[in-house]
Amino acid sequence: MTDAPLKAISLFSGYEGFGLGLKLAGINLEVVLYVEIDEYAQQIIRARQRDGWLDPGGAIHSDIKTLDGRKYRGQVDIMFGGFPCQPHSVAGNRAGEADERNLWPDFLRVIGDVGPSILYLENVPAINVAGDGRPAFGGTVVGQLSELGYCVEWDVVSAADAGAPHLRKRWWVAAYSDPAGG
Repeated sequence: MTDAPLKAISLFSGYEGFGLGLKLAGINLEVVLYVEIDEYAQQIIRARQRDGWLDPGGAIHSDIKTLDGRKYRGQVDIMFGGFPCQPHSVAGNRAGEADERNLWPDFLRVIGDVGPSILYLENVPAINVAGDGRPAFGGTVVGQLSELGYCVEWDVVSAADAGAPHLRKRWWVAAYSDPAGG
């Protein structure tokens, strides 16, 4: 007898590498919703659903800004995704919260609406570097998750740390709901 899969929502799914990685790590998932705006990436998700690599029953929603997560409240155990990094990347203007591509507020809203027990997030390491008199945005993310009642752990991890032949450092967050409420 196997354990029931964790019901999941994938935000900023892309080709769904995050969910595939979690499954390859041994986490039993059933993705009930993929949220991805790019039409080509949606086609990839559908193709992987057809060939059995991704959960065939998972719906695709095209825009996090219009997602009403409240209808998933109490039905989802885990949520994961890498919100857009351009506002925080050293390759860009580092406009942070002022960047129109900063979709963290929408991600946070959906987390609050759905209330999953487990969160996994990813972004660029520069999210932890303050700029132009602004605090580091990573602290904002961690603080806002804490305010929602999550215990939050984060670290910068390189792909080389997992045996890859390249560095590709990333900021990873693991958070779980605090049963004591804070």
